[in-house]
Amino acid sequence: MKTVNVVAAIICDDYNRKTKIFATQRGYGDYKDGWEFPGGKIEEGETPEVALIREIREELGAEIEVHDLIDVIDYDYETFHLHMNCYWATVVEGKLQLLEHEAAKWLEVNDIRSVDWLPADLALLPKISEAMVDKNVEYYNENADSFFAGSVNADMSEARNKFTSYIPNKSRVLDAGCGSGRDSKAFLDAGYDVVSFDASKEMCRRASELIGRDVGNMRFEDMPFDNEFDGIWASASLLHVPMTDLPRIMKKMNTALKTGGVMYASFKYGNGTKMRGERKFSDFNEKSVIPLFENAGFTILDNEVGHDNRPGRETEMWVEVIASKT
Repeated sequence: MKTVNVVAAIICDDYNRKTKIFATQRGYGDYKDGWEFPGGKIEEGETPEVALIREIREELGAEIEVHDLIDVIDYDYETFHLHMNCYWATVVEGKLQLLEHEAAKWLEVNDIRSVDWLPADLALLPKISEAMVDKNVEYYNENADSFFAGSVNADMSEARNKFTSYIPNKSRVLDAGCGSGRDSKAFLDAGYDVVSFDASKEMCRRASELIGRDVGNMRFEDMPFDNEFDGIWASASLLHVPMTDLPRIMKKMNTALKTGGVMYASFKYGNGTKMRGERKFSDFNEKSVIPLFENAGFTILDNEVGHDNRPGRETEMWVEVIASKT
């Protein structure tokens, strides 16, 4: 049986988040109307990456960046064996146009099986689905009750008092990644004007019940704020942002602050990316955290290493930073 070597692009809306993927419906040939990931044959002398860039330019009229290999799919059709190299990709120039395909859709993870995939492409879906689910957020959704119970009574008063000493009384504070809502409640009780959000819907629901007001369900990268807050409180929340994304998110934090505004953030003590159970963490120490803040336009006011305040976890270490927008 003849082997056909092809490449396929799993084009996503954002390489780091992967909330949507682009699927195309075949418009010709024996498998017309079947859904597939765009791509095509590797020509003689081409690398798979070069072939994929060419194919997407010819089929969809856009320039892509080819990222990492997801999988290699081998599948026996009736008349040939398909050997398909499948890569994550993102559009870097132009718009996706249907030059050869019959139709196309952007699919979220819950919709990924809503179309009639060709068999070889169907075999790729489990790995794609796994990559599209944010396991950190899912962890908090699935374990909201235990996380709430374990964090809502942690004594953060010393850190909060230090933070509020740098901002005007009863000023506007953003609790970014508010978790249980513990600190939002403390700021509200002290007379501050507080805006709270979290990426986990389940944590938002519990925090809203605790503080008696709506808590926004939002991710850091989706923050719309510009020059709105005197202070940002990010207690144990930025620690799940991938290292590659943190510089961009820190700049969004800076943008959200008024001139002279102050931000508090805490990270697990360490260095680099670490897996702890199901969750991925970005760890810092008192030295490595400095450029993270300074490169985003902050001046560090306080930089300390401390112990965890939760009962039974006192041996765990954190780095805590307070910085002002310059």
